[in-house]
Amino acid sequence: MTRLRRASAALAVVAVLAGCGGAPEKQPEAPAAPLVQPAFAQTELPPLPALKASRLRPDLVVTGRLTPKELRAVEKVSPSAVSYAIATVAVGRSSVRVAVVDPHTFRRFTPAGTAESTPVWQTVAAGQLVASHEVAKRLGLPLGGSVVLGRPAASVRLGALATTGIPGTDLLVSQATARLIGVSRPTRALVVSAGRKDPTAVASSLREAVGDDADVALLAAPRGNPTAFLTGSRAAKAFGAFSYKYYKDGTIEPDARWVRENIVSARVPIFGTVTCHRLMIPQLRAALEEVVRAGLASKLRTYDGCYVPRFIERDPSRPVSLHTWGIAIDFDASTNYRGIRGTMDLRVVSIFKRWGFRWGGDWSYTDPMHFELAALLDT
Repeated sequence: MTRLRRASAALAVVAVLAGCGGAPEKQPEAPAAPLVQPAFAQTELPPLPALKASRLRPDLVVTGRLTPKELRAVEKVSPSAVSYAIATVAVGRSSVRVAVVDPHTFRRFTPAGTAESTPVWQTVAAGQLVASHEVAKRLGLPLGGSVVLGRPAASVRLGALATTGIPGTDLLVSQATARLIGVSRPTRALVVSAGRKDPTAVASSLREAVGDDADVALLAAPRGNPTAFLTGSRAAKAFGAFSYKYYKDGTIEPDARWVRENIVSARVPIFGTVTCHRLMIPQLRAALEEVVRAGLASKLRTYDGCYVPRFIERDPSRPVSLHTWGIAIDFDASTNYRGIRGTMDLRVVSIFKRWGFRWGGDWSYTDPMHFELAALLDT
């Protein structure tokens, strides 16, 4: 058995309420099919009561094909769990994750500012679209204007920008809007608060409740002795600190002594020799061994780098990549590049999460090839 010490990396939960805006600056390219205009979408927001119940911390998310019995089991573990649905929709030429939510209940799990901003949830209830700041900026979505999305293509008003702090919720829509844009078979999801319990203990109970039918993702740090990676004295002691030179192409040359003491080449299942931080090798090897035991080795085809000293996206204005520390690794890059759902098998993802890794496929701007060390395991 292992005892998890999860990295204390808090979710960014900056929420900004946005109302009606001016003319759109950039419109996604519309599909050739005629647009469906949402007759029910209201420009005047419907009545919605202010949030009176206290906010809940989103500690875990359960996703999968859950039976009614399994749903009841989850609700027994966490009576405050809220059900919603997630799917992927086309926005122009891009694919974006959308969450189909009940604005009355889902809001309790969102950050301060978003939860209390009743007009944001009135926007959802009115049949309009709420988008994350990052997705709106990346795709040039016009606040107050129309966004073309879904199959069949529909034109839906973007009424607000907000941050939920929950992976896979780049867009928020109501059930009526989901039907309009062709979301026919979404994936069931539940957001869960651990309350006063340790999130890792609740995660274990949830995995027993849902078995292999669903994935349980831990969003919060354990209560017991969390360790922040790459920041603070404990992380510096564990991983070491180094000076480095950098070049115009965005690559980095770390201090040679730090490299000698920390970066190692070792053999692991499936891929043979990899080069990573010495502290990551045991967990990487254990995760890949479990992948093999589960009969999933064929789901991972290519190893595309671990220790690659550079800035994020090779941009010197951005932070140093975790690949520079040798605690991030990429698999199957050709079919799991940034911004798409990718081909990564979720059973493999679940195994890596159990062995202390965070998956880039959970991010709002996805990076499904990418796994990074998020916790050290004491064996």
